[in-house]
Amino acid sequence: MSVATPALPVPRRWWTARRRGYLLAFLFIAPALVNFLVFRYLPILAALRSSLWQYSLLGGYGTFIGLGAYGRMLEDPIFWTSLRVTALYVLLKVPAQVALSLLFAVLLQRETRFAALVRSAVFAPVVASIVVVSVIWALMYHVQLGLLNSILTSLGLPRIAFLSNPQLALVAIVVMMVWKELGFSMIILMAGLKGIPDMFYEAARIDGASPWQQFRAITLPLLRRVLMFVLVTQTIFSFQVFVPVYTMTRGGPLDATKVIVYYIYQNGFLFQDMGYAAAISMVTLAILLVVSGVQMRLLRSEVEY
Repeated sequence: MSVATPALPVPRRWWTARRRGYLLAFLFIAPALVNFLVFRYLPILAALRSSLWQYSLLGGYGTFIGLGAYGRMLEDPIFWTSLRVTALYVLLKVPAQVALSLLFAVLLQRETRFAALVRSAVFAPVVASIVVVSVIWALMYHVQLGLLNSILTSLGLPRIAFLSNPQLALVAIVVMMVWKELGFSMIILMAGLKGIPDMFYEAARIDGASPWQQFRAITLPLLRRVLMFVLVTQTIFSFQVFVPVYTMTRGGPLDATKVIVYYIYQNGFLFQDMGYAAAISMVTLAILLVVSGVQMRLLRSEVEY
């Protein structure tokens, strides 16, 4: 008489195909993660630490002051001025750039004879050096020798001091930056427009919808996520504006263009007060996180297509 022996459990393999896939995916994104860790998160932690000390690049860490730099910020009128100028810059530039880029994207999405040429012309300033562009526009704005004032005088109009007038200097920088970055937003929005299926527009045309009704009822709702991306990224970029201010006005006249990043630069590198500059940077980061979170909350969309 034979006794049947129970079958032994087969040991499960740890190195499965799914885990190999996970490892391969991690290896692909590892360089990006290292980049973020080394060049993004660690500098933020270093800035947070610096904001709690009396710190300068030449003298190193001095006395621990805790939240003293943040308290000093509340009583600093120049900080509030730079924050107000930055907010005004963002409010002037971002809506104008998003509206113009959406207009150009809608007009240039069709493949016509000159569409590719116009798209290239609109996008060309994006790849140009911001320093070179700032210098050229500063020359164009010059009161005596500038191209714009030459056009005004040829039309019998008075010369305008674009960069030395406190009422116009910030607007002049906004115009230049909208021209510089318009192509970037336009390309992203055009990619979003290409992704909207034509069947929605065909159905709307059969129902007798006008082009404006199609734009309002189809294009805008289905483009909402792309618009949110453009709006959030342009807001962040606008908060970080520095080079055109440094090149064209140095924060003047009368602090009319002293944005927050230029004020951080002044404290950190000109006044050798890196701890205070780090504290302003942390507050700016917190403001950006809040503003971006509100924008993403307001513009989130559940529409799928």
